[in-house]
Amino acid sequence: MTTLTAARPQEIAAHALTRAMEYADRAGRFAAHDTAHSLRENGAVIATFSGLATVYAEIAKAATALAAETGRALPKPA
Repeated sequence: MTTLTAARPQEIAAHALTRAMEYADRAGRFAAHDTAHSLRENGAVIATFSGLATVYAEIAKAATALAAETGRALPKPA
C-alpha cells in the first residue's frame, strides 16, 4: 500500500523540473540521429517525450508561482 504525503510547492517544482529535463534529454537523444529516416521513424517518440517535458515544465512553473504566492519560495542563490 502506498502512503500519500503532502508535498510543498517547492518539492513539487523541483521534482517536475527534474522530470522535464529527463524527458527533454530523452527527446534530444532520439532527435540526435543523423539520418532523415531515423528522424521519421522516431518522430512520434520525439513528440511524446517533448510533450511530456513541456507538461512537466508547466507543472514546475505553476508550483513555483504557488510557492511564491504562499511566501514559501525557494531561497535565492547567493
